[in-house]
Amino acid sequence: MHPDVALVKESLGRSVARGTLFDRFYDIFLKSNPAFVPMFAKTDLKKQKELLRHGVSLGLLYVEGKSIGENGLARIKKTHSKDEMNIDPKLYPYWKRSFLQAVSECDPNYSDEINAAWERTLQKIIDFLPG
Repeated sequence: MHPDVALVKESLGRSVARGTLFDRFYDIFLKSNPAFVPMFAKTDLKKQKELLRHGVSLGLLYVEGKSIGENGLARIKKTHSKDEMNIDPKLYPYWKRSFLQAVSECDPNYSDEINAAWERTLQKIIDFLPG
């Protein structure tokens, strides 16, 4: 297993076990940029949180070099493209910062080492997405 992914999976497990990671992420994310509130106005956030959880799992599989992860991220890339949801890649840093903050608050063992592993892992996922 990729060393960053091993740390990230352990951190994710601890964060999810507390039961607030994805709620906290959306609290932080929606406040991080005024453009996000209208983008999510008609979104079922309960469903969206499950989609995020699934997307993060696919991203980790991608970073590990597994084709199922790459195929899953390719679908996310398509849905987030100009032809579909038209998500501006300039918005991804808000997503990344918000996710890092949420994990830092939800993982009781969060450290500089874990933060760096999350940073590198999330950046690899983000780098795959813009097309």
